[in-house]
Amino acid sequence: MSKLFKLKEWLTLSEASERLSVFLGEKVSVADCLQLALDKHITISAIFNESQHAIHAKVITTTQRKQFSKFIIRTTEDGAYIGLIGEDRFVSNSELDFEYEDIERYGDVFKLRHGIYDLPMLGAEELDVMHQLDLNAGRAPREFCNMEGPFLITPYGLVNILNQFNPWMLKTNDSGSPEYYDKVKNEFVDLSHEGYHGFLYPADALGDFELVFRRENIEKFEQENSDDTQQPLKLDESLHVIGALLNALKKAEPASKRWTQEALKAEMIDHGVNLSPRHLDKYFSAANKSFKS
Repeated sequence: MSKLFKLKEWLTLSEASERLSVFLGEKVSVADCLQLALDKHITISAIFNESQHAIHAKVITTTQRKQFSKFIIRTTEDGAYIGLIGEDRFVSNSELDFEYEDIERYGDVFKLRHGIYDLPMLGAEELDVMHQLDLNAGRAPREFCNMEGPFLITPYGLVNILNQFNPWMLKTNDSGSPEYYDKVKNEFVDLSHEGYHGFLYPADALGDFELVFRRENIEKFEQENSDDTQQPLKLDESLHVIGALLNALKKAEPASKRWTQEALKAEMIDHGVNLSPRHLDKYFSAANKSFKS
């Protein structure tokens, strides 16, 4: 299991539940794995079979004053008047300067290739995991909506997945190059940061995907939740301990309790040590030298 685990880049939900059951020493169901992901104890991932439209995104700290700066008509000591939807509204300074997190999208829209990506549990991707949790727990899936759409962690940073408003086709432009063409709007698609809003919107959900756990994220979870709070064992110290153990076995009292190195080696091989006698001799020799020094 350990060798196969090291060779795999990702595990299915059922494989991850089996792995964590062994690690935690208790039954861990698929629903438990999904709950751990939702609670951000372990990072879950999604495999996509098709490419996705995406745009770079980041979480920023902002205020109403920054967001409404273009709509402020006039300011007072207590706040400001903001012109929205044909009427002026007074907003106090405390409201204007209250900090909150928001999503900032930047750059042009691009095609994110198919593959496996981690889920940050920031937007609608959290609802996809919650939906799967409800199904595995035997509950009717809850209905939620996140207007920001789903997000993925990629080698290029955080991205927001987008969907098309209308169907597209490839059409030759005036320069003779193929370009996306909106079949409903009857115009070429603008994928620039300034123009994509008329053709794409944050997706409702991840779409066609499979939830999985990447091996490195499972390993990170196991390291962070290991009961062993001591420092990692050092090779020279390990050899010294083994050498001391060999010395104690050779000099045990009474003499009938003593072990020879050959007898100990044979006993270890009989009980499952998957090493040749010659290889064990090398370990014993190094251990004896470490202890005697």
